Amino acid sequence: MEITAGNIILIFLIAFFAYMHSFFGSTMWNRPIVVGPLVGLALGDVEAGLKLGATLELVFMGAFPVGASNPPDFVSGTIIATAYVIMSGQSISSAVLLAVPIATLVLLIDNLQMTFLLTHASHKADKYAQEGNIKGVERTQIIYSILNKVILALVVAVGFALGVPAIEKILSFVPAFITHGLDIAAGIIPAIGFAMLAKMMLTKNMVPFLLLGFLLTAYLNVTVVGVALFGIVAVMLVMSISKNKTQQEDFVDDNEF
Repeated sequence: MEITAGNIILIFLIAFFAYMHSFFGSTMWNRPIVVGPLVGLALGDVEAGLKLGATLELVFMGAFPVGASNPPDFVSGTIIATAYVIMSGQSISSAVLLAVPIATLVLLIDNLQMTFLLTHASHKADKYAQEGNIKGVERTQIIYSILNKVILALVVAVGFALGVPAIEKILSFVPAFITHGLDIAAGIIPAIGFAMLAKMMLTKNMVPFLLLGFLLTAYLNVTVVGVALFGIVAVMLVMSISKNKTQQEDFVDDNEF
C-alpha cells in the first residue's frame, strides 16, 4: 500500500485529535481502543484497526500518568504500529513489538520539547501575571498547549511518512526468538486482559450474569451482540426491581410515622 499525502494528513489529524483529549475533560479518546479503529478507517481496514486497537489497549491498559511520572506515549505507538501492520500485512505481534519502543521514544521527544516550550510559556505567563493581564495568562496557556499537541502530531505524521521500509529495517535487527515470543504473547494478552477485567468487576452478585452469558453462548450459540442485548435487558430489570423495592420501603417508613 502506497503512502499518499492524504494518508499523512489523516494520520496527523487523528494524532492531533487524540492528543487534544484533555482539553475537554477526561474523554479517553486517546486510548488505543479508540485510536486504532480511527487509523483503520483512515487506511481502509477498520476490522484490522479494531483488532489492533483492542490488543494494544491491553498492552497499555495500566499506562496512566501518576504525579510527575508520565507513561509511554501510547498514542504514537498505537498509530504508527497499527498503520504499519495494515500497510504491510504483518501479524499483530509486529504491532506489539513496535508500539512500546515507539511510545517510549516519543515520550522522550515530548519531554525534550516541553523542557524548552513549557519554560518559555511559564516565563511569558509570569510576565502577564505581574502586569495583571489575566487574558494574557489564559491565552498563553491555550496557545502553548495547542502548540505542544501540534508538535507531537507532526512527530507521528513524520514517523508514518517514513513508511514500511524504514520500520522493517528497524525490525530486521530484532532477534527471531523475540519476534516468536511476541507472537505467543499476542495470543495470551486478550486472556490476561479479560482476567484483569474480571478481577476488578467480578463479585458474588455478578457471577450469575457471567454464567448466563456463558450459557447463552455455549448452548444457544447466541452471538456477542445478542449476549450484550440480553445484558442490557437484565440491567433494566434489576434497576426496575431495585427502584420498586426502594419505593416500597419509603412507603412503609411513611406509614410508621
